[in-house]
Amino acid sequence: MVNDIFSAVEEIFRSRLHLSDIDPDVPLLDYGLDSVRSIELVIEMETTFGIQISDEQAASMLTLHDARDQVAASLLVRAGQGDSAA
Repeated sequence: MVNDIFSAVEEIFRSRLHLSDIDPDVPLLDYGLDSVRSIELVIEMETTFGIQISDEQAASMLTLHDARDQVAASLLVRAGQGDSAA
């Protein structure tokens, strides 16, 4: 399941940044990520995974690794909220 999440996040970034390969630990700025693309990527991740990413969380996503970790953490929070509401 985690690998599926990581693969999906990586595909979003590769598609939006027009890359065939992306190193998860290289700063996204090195791949040409700008503020407009950053917002688009956050919106796409929120839509794809049904999560919310705050501005502070988005600002902390400096690498693909950071973005994948943030999506995974947001999914855990969402799952926890769902369990507590039951």
